[in-house]
Amino acid sequence: MKRMKTVKNTRKLYLFALFAAFAVQTLLATACTPARTPRAEEAALTPVPLAAGERLRVAATTTIVGDVVAQVGRDAVELTVLLRPGVEPHTYQPRPSDLAAVADAHVLFVNGLGLETFLEEMLENVGGDRPVVSVSAGIQPRQHPRQAGQSDPHVWFDVRNVMTWVESIEAALSALDPAHADTYAVNAADYRQELETLDRWIVEQVATVPEENRRLVTNHPAFGYFADRYGFQQVGTVYPVSPSAEPSAQDIAQLEEAILRQGVPAVFAENTVNPVLARQVAQDTGVALVPLYTGSLGEPGSGVESYIALMEYDVRAIVEALGGGR
Repeated sequence: MKRMKTVKNTRKLYLFALFAAFAVQTLLATACTPARTPRAEEAALTPVPLAAGERLRVAATTTIVGDVVAQVGRDAVELTVLLRPGVEPHTYQPRPSDLAAVADAHVLFVNGLGLETFLEEMLENVGGDRPVVSVSAGIQPRQHPRQAGQSDPHVWFDVRNVMTWVESIEAALSALDPAHADTYAVNAADYRQELETLDRWIVEQVATVPEENRRLVTNHPAFGYFADRYGFQQVGTVYPVSPSAEPSAQDIAQLEEAILRQGVPAVFAENTVNPVLARQVAQDTGVALVPLYTGSLGEPGSGVESYIALMEYDVRAIVEALGGGR
């Protein structure tokens, strides 16, 4: 019994040390500095020796990545998602339980393209050699509209990009757990069909919006891929860079002038960002404030608890606000 207590206490001290070290490094880091995303190639994807009845232990960063991993892995994997629903990826700080989950995982799935600014420091502090799979590898990224040389990481707003995620996830899980490769292939094929149906539905819904109304003002530059794929113009954003960087008074004045000049009917807020500034812009210009889900799924019971549900909710809200759906 004394030995068991010693082991538990040692693990608690280990996790506390990990968390403390991470917190110190994070405070020293710049909030807007994009993180380098380790690629899966840096740690070869070789089969994991699993005991009888043991499942592959999988960690994912965001709720959106986690949901897509869950659709492919289903009951064959033991999945932990680090970010809770409603948490903004740009400002997330890992909890001790998150560090423990990563330390214990056989593989970590990330969005990549610099979204997870916390990632490099977290991995350095956790240690180990688990592979890190960027689900966005192979996607041609857009450039950030206000940060020269930086990629736009919000690839999931083009459903075709999430189909690429599915391929990456299936390949990684099959390499690590070849005994369930057939299961992963079937799950991936089924989910890909759902995504193809979703993409066609979005095209049909957007077609009901008058072309002159297909203008977006959003909280931050998260809808570039959506605009490119489904035929919208991005007029501007409340936060020109990210929610962690406050806009200037000049930024707000220019945005409000553009809304009035172009007759934009709505400002779209986000579930992970304080809507105070977006609400002020909407009030100043006399347009509607419409909430959307962007970087995170909704809380349990919200009805927006999957990637497909998120896209359906957002498209319905956008189409209705811009005079479509009739």
